[in-house]
Amino acid sequence: MSERTPDQHGHPAPDFVIVGPLRAGTTMLRLMLHNHPRLALVGEFEESVAMLRDSGFPKTADYRDWLATQRVVQTRGYELPEALDSYESVVQSMWTQLAAEHAGADLIGCTIHSRIDRILDLWPDTKLIVLVRDPRDVCRSCVGMGWYGNAALAFPKWMEPIRHWERVRPTLPDDRWTMVRYEDLLEDPESQLTKCARLLGVDYHPDMLGFHESSSYERLDPRLAEQWKRKMTPRCAELIEAQCAPSMRAYGYELSVQSPRGPSPLESIRLRLSDAWGRFRWRVNRYGLPLELSWKFAKRLPITNSWRVRVRTRMNQIDHQHLR
Repeated sequence: MSERTPDQHGHPAPDFVIVGPLRAGTTMLRLMLHNHPRLALVGEFEESVAMLRDSGFPKTADYRDWLATQRVVQTRGYELPEALDSYESVVQSMWTQLAAEHAGADLIGCTIHSRIDRILDLWPDTKLIVLVRDPRDVCRSCVGMGWYGNAALAFPKWMEPIRHWERVRPTLPDDRWTMVRYEDLLEDPESQLTKCARLLGVDYHPDMLGFHESSSYERLDPRLAEQWKRKMTPRCAELIEAQCAPSMRAYGYELSVQSPRGPSPLESIRLRLSDAWGRFRWRVNRYGLPLELSWKFAKRLPITNSWRVRVRTRMNQIDHQHLR
């Protein structure tokens, strides 16, 4: 998005973006920063980048069709007139509408998990707050969300955002980003939040630690770190480490074994079967068997098919009821 005209609220683009893997604590950090009297966050703005590939932008019509089926987009009720004839102009309009709700803030940000490497193509001047968490805990949490049925296979949810971040990191000067580890945020929140505030040019404010008073989250509890040690089998942890070891070491996460061993051919089959069964069981419990079976057929149809849209919308409504 090379040409931007500031809207009447003075926030033509996100001033900062929290990035990192899903289930890494980004929502908690967002709530903390949002509690700062000078900052505001609109929540996740995944719809701005989730459809992007390594280069270029989608056709506007395809993007509009995709947006029409997205749960968050459906709840936000964007007004996107047909005069918006490019991908970039649609994204700009959505951001302007979100930012308008926080016009009194000095700085406005959002959260993005997926195409971290494409953020600067949209907003070249934004700053990034990178949040990382132990992949063994991320993988374990992904099972609880129904995205995987076996934590040992959930490592892409950690590795893909990390790869995207590492692709863009060399292009950013030091004053445009900072990194926070989830475990350090739990252990010493004041120093980690001070680091974030310094990046944004504001002072640390103690209100950030009162985020739980206006949300469904509990107070910070250092015991939430390294839950995998209590809730994951040693073999499952080793399988995750076998896929993530170099990046884990780079971000300061110790391996449970010196040389983690990947799965044998037979073990791979068992893992895939366990994963498929676990995901199916979770989805039936969430959506019911008839709706889940309907989606298995509907998702093969074009994204604009009316039956597919109805099935997806009903699933989105159910997901919305479970939001925290």
